[in-house]
Order: sequence, then structure tokens, then C-alpha cells
Amino acid sequence: MLKTLALLLAIGAPAMSLERRLYVTDSSGISVYDIDNGHKLLRKIELPGTGDYKGIAASPQLGKLYVTSFKGDVLICIDLLNDAVVWKKKYGKYADSMAITPDGQTMYLPFRDEDSWWVVNAADGAVKAKIQIGRGKNYPVDPIATTGPHNTWINTAGTRAYMEVLTLPWIFVADTATNKVIGKIGPFSKGVRPFAITEDEKYAVGNVDGLLGFEVAAVRTGDEWGGKMLYRVEARTPEQRLAELPKPPVHKPHSTPSHGVNIRPDQKEVWVVDGVYGYAYAYDFTAMPPKYLAGVPLYKDPQEQPHPGWITFGLDGRYVYPDGGAVIDTNTKRVVARIPTSEKLIEVDFQDGKTVKAGHR
Repeated sequence: MLKTLALLLAIGAPAMSLERRLYVTDSSGISVYDIDNGHKLLRKIELPGTGDYKGIAASPQLGKLYVTSFKGDVLICIDLLNDAVVWKKKYGKYADSMAITPDGQTMYLPFRDEDSWWVVNAADGAVKAKIQIGRGKNYPVDPIATTGPHNTWINTAGTRAYMEVLTLPWIFVADTATNKVIGKIGPFSKGVRPFAITEDEKYAVGNVDGLLGFEVAAVRTGDEWGGKMLYRVEARTPEQRLAELPKPPVHKPHSTPSHGVNIRPDQKEVWVVDGVYGYAYAYDFTAMPPKYLAGVPLYKDPQEQPHPGWITFGLDGRYVYPDGGAVIDTNTKRVVARIPTSEKLIEVDFQDGKTVKAGHR
């Protein structure tokens, strides 16, 4: 296939169109969907002996996809051109949600049952460094499952990694040149869960324990990395939905009302999930504090009870993917497709048989 493509290009044949694919983890592997063909299921990548995936990331430069599996506690590297497993490696305890630098070369991988992020060579899995942050302390009331390193975000230049530890009210900032912590953002009102950073690294948005909604913080104070929490945005479940589900689950998914927040790629909107009642809420991010725009139900039947625990955008921002089975058009704020989404999904784009771009969780 690749030789044929090379020959066509050599004789001046027109380049193939961009192929956009959505990789979604499921119970025992990864399902691949065609974004531009109604999110049609194309194939399934079986990963025997694995499951309960905690993170997903891709390196288009290397043509590789990575998932962390709690079943066996391994990092798995997959070749995006043939779906083959290249290698599996076991490092520390409880590999969680990683991020890869924009050059596709380096992974920042947290270990929830430890106190550090491991800096890993994305090509071969070799460990390059460790960034010790620490662990949180569990809450005396409404405790959560674990309290260690959890989620990761890397800026568009690849010069800073942002890290969150369960129950700690901070987002930590590390310099990727030195792998040293250079600041911390907050404190937020409680422990930070999923979070996102604006492209200009001016604001951080984060879910915090016990809050339906999110908080906004400054990333910097003057020239120093680490700013204060600025705004608390509390979402409201629609009254109609409260009436439809008078008996919500006693135990909240992820032990908190909102576990999923992200910034649309054009930086104009913030989206957050309602994990108890099955909604996604959009906010105008051009205003401060952000202003409510719309609420989108993730269910078809009011008796359905999806419990979204994450939200991810496609690369161009046209679609947003909350965990809960719905694909939402960000312009119309309507569900346009239904596929079995999960918390771990990512867009990867192909051109002329090569990986050219990848998103992030």
C-alpha cells in the first residue's frame, strides 16, 4: 500500500484527501471510527489481556498510539499504520493519564499509586527522568479511591508540562528542558480533577472535587509561573432533568459531579460534563467569568442515565466527545451521532498513508 502511494506521488498523481480517524478505547481494545463519514465504525484493534484503560496519547511523528492499561498495569505502544502492538512496558504502580510533547518524542506519564511523573522516550519506552510531586491526603468526608498523580497537559510549544495530583488544590508546572517544577497554579477551592490550559498559557480551567462546573485560574503572576484562582463557575442541572431522574445515583461517578472539562481549539468556549445527570454544558470563554451558552443532553430517552467522566474535542473543534455515547456539533450544540464513546479517545489524521496530526484527551 505504501509503495503504491509513493509511486503515485512520484508520477505526479494528486495527493489523497485527509483521513480523520477517532480512536476510542473500549473494554478490551480500541475501536476506530471515520469522523468524516458519520463516525462510522471501521475496525476494532484487539488488545488481548488488557482493559480498564486510563490514558491515551499519540505521536504522529513516530506513527504510534499509546494506551495505559490498569489490567496488567502496562503502557502499550501500537503502530498506527498496521495496528500491531510494538511493545508493552511495565514501570511503576498504576500508570495513569499521560501526555506527549508536540514533537512526538517525549511522554510525561503519571503513576497514581506513587508520587511522580516518569519522563519516557516515546520511541522505545526508555525512562529519561522522573518529576517528583508528591501525593495528596484523602478527605475525611466523601473520600475518593486514590490520591496520587493523575492528569497531564503539555503546552503547544512543548516547553512546559502541567500536572495534577488527586486531592491537591494545585496544578503543578514543570519545565520540560530541565524536568523541574517551576511553579504551581492555585490554590483551587478543593482538589483538582481534569483540567485544561489555554494556548497562550494565560488561564487554567479545572474541575474540583464536589463542584458541578469548573474554576478558572491565572497560569502566571507577572513573569512567574503560578497564579491564583480567579472565578468559580457553578453549573445548574436543568429542572426538567431533575424531575426526570428524582433518584440519582448515591455514589457519584469519579466521586464528584463534574469530571471532564476542556477548551475548544479556537479558545472561544469551555465545555464541562454533568456526570450525575448526563449533560454537557458549553460556556462562552471570551467573557470572564465564562458565561453559560447551552446544555446538551447526552441521552435519547429520559430514562437513560449516562454518567460522562471526560470530554474531548476533535482537532478542528467541530465535534466534542463527552464520555456517554454522544457526538456533539459544537456550532449547533446538538447531538449528531451516537457511538460508544469512552473517557479515553483521540483523533488521529492521515495523509497519503502517513500520520500527520494527532489530538489529545
